[in-house]
Amino acid sequence: MCGIAGYFGSETSGLDAALAALRHRGPDDRGLWEGTLAGQRAGLAHARLAILDLSPVGRQPMASADGRLRIVFNGEIYNYRAMRAELHRLGHAFASQTDTEVVLAGYRQWGDGVLDRLRGMFALAIFDEGRGRVLIARDRLGIKPLYYQPLPGGVRFASEPKGLLAMLPERPGVDLHALRDYLTYLYVPYPRSIFQGLRQLAPGHSLVVEGGRSRLARWWRLPPAGPPRPRAELVFEVRRRLEEVVELHLVSDVPVGAFLSGGLDSTTLVALAARRGGRPIETFCMTFEPDAGLYDERVYARAVAERYGTVHTEIPVRPDLAELLPRAIRHFDEPFGNPTALLVDLLSEKTREHVTVALAGDGGDELFLGYPRYQGAALSEAWRRLPRRLRALAAVGIAPRIPESTRGRHSLRRAREFLSGSLMPPDEMYAGWVTYFAEAEQRVLLTPDLLAATEGRRPFEHLEEQLEPGERRGLVDRCQAVDLGSFLPGNLLTYSDRMSMAHGLEIRVPFCDHVLVELLASVPAEQKMPRLRTKALLREAVADLLPAAVQRRRKLGFNPPAGIWLNGPLRPMVEDLLAPRRLREQGWLDPVAVQTLLEEHRTGKRDRTWHLWSLLALEVWADVYRSGTAPVPRPSREVEALTDRAPA
Repeated sequence: MCGIAGYFGSETSGLDAALAALRHRGPDDRGLWEGTLAGQRAGLAHARLAILDLSPVGRQPMASADGRLRIVFNGEIYNYRAMRAELHRLGHAFASQTDTEVVLAGYRQWGDGVLDRLRGMFALAIFDEGRGRVLIARDRLGIKPLYYQPLPGGVRFASEPKGLLAMLPERPGVDLHALRDYLTYLYVPYPRSIFQGLRQLAPGHSLVVEGGRSRLARWWRLPPAGPPRPRAELVFEVRRRLEEVVELHLVSDVPVGAFLSGGLDSTTLVALAARRGGRPIETFCMTFEPDAGLYDERVYARAVAERYGTVHTEIPVRPDLAELLPRAIRHFDEPFGNPTALLVDLLSEKTREHVTVALAGDGGDELFLGYPRYQGAALSEAWRRLPRRLRALAAVGIAPRIPESTRGRHSLRRAREFLSGSLMPPDEMYAGWVTYFAEAEQRVLLTPDLLAATEGRRPFEHLEEQLEPGERRGLVDRCQAVDLGSFLPGNLLTYSDRMSMAHGLEIRVPFCDHVLVELLASVPAEQKMPRLRTKALLREAVADLLPAAVQRRRKLGFNPPAGIWLNGPLRPMVEDLLAPRRLREQGWLDPVAVQTLLEEHRTGKRDRTWHLWSLLALEVWADVYRSGTAPVPRPSREVEALTDRAPA
């Protein structure tokens, strides 16, 4: 796992500065090449975290034997040994045992078609001197990040915005459309970034620069759901694939551990890894204070660790964890509103003291329909068959009266959202469930100048782009496709990558293996969630591996007590960063609207945890980047200037 950066067709370099900015992603080695490509200046840089072939021969940027191809690569290719054997039969010779050299040989053999053969997580760039072209690409699910800036006939790119910012001759402004997207999703969804002119390469996409022109292409799509299959055959196939995937993800020349919450996903991975034999696997679990029992999972994790003989480490949540928010934001480079990132930050920091690689269960809920919202989507199809008058009474007369909890109990909030959305079109209802500041709320929250600068936006554009017309008829199947293309890469995989790489830890996510994803995407929702039983297919496939306590437990979710923090230890920070004077000076948020949110949360009238945390993260981000760590202008005096430059 590594950090990469590069440029083609730029008058300035800045690669040394980019390498310094990305050093945390690859503390073991660094490499830099600069030269020319198609008559223009070009350069590649690489910060290495050594996982496979720890010898110097695996250094990057890596060149082909004739020097006509060069590559920088961030990720892991789990089928590289099989590809290496095939390429060897085709006449290719290898000097190292790295997957990077296999990718380079694969490009020489199959061109851009090599992407279809890669099984793993990656972001890469290949400079092809023979054809005078540049290929940059990102893996199918978006496990590894890649940011870029289009140039006239060229491109700059880096693993994280900070690497790209280090190469820029001028400070970019704030993309106000991206800022509004952030308030909608609590992250900035691709293809935008928070910085004007800097883009995120979308998952399963490539960018080719050749002959003075750039071309974006989508090289992978989620397959549509197919017909039902015999249950026994399906369960057998899922189990077989899970065993294969975990086996592949354990390939490493350094120690591999696993995050273990005692939930279904992490238990499955640990159980399958332990059955492989060899040295005991090391497992790591976050623990909370006794008064936060709603969040603590140590009892379940201990049961799994004992059954499978793991070397188990419990990591207590630090009392000052919430104060680490500025540190986390520095690693995101953009505002990021999911407080779970702080847990992953601490978990990664402590795990790295023991191992270099850790398995994590990200993607299990999206793949096997584990979120309660999938049950809600299935129920809504029956609910909509009731008379509209009855549904209107529930939406208008009952839903607003349902109370909420600020202490992590979400069932009442979900009931209110279910009833409130029952009059909306199904896709719009679901979009409301997975977004935060609705369009109407933003029109109250944001200043008139900012609203005017972003007039005409489509609030659910990012979600709509995940659906292929006519391919998914059922609502639950459509919801799954949306989550796999938006929430998973934009939220979960983003904080997994940033928080782990901040400490030089590689997180591997077996549930995001594209072969497994394609298998489960082809299974209709009613087989994955029969009789509204979430993750039923996964439970059946690994039933013999699960302790009874894990089989019976309800889904908890990996979340910190952020609502409690906001009313307790974080209250002084909240009052400072969201003070009316400060907000008026900044020019983004209406102070009265923000104070209303604060009062609703403090009095228990509404659970505003996610809304307030996202605003807090936004203000911390503005402070971090205004201080000189990275460039962010003060928008209150620049809204009009920024409007003309904001990308559509």
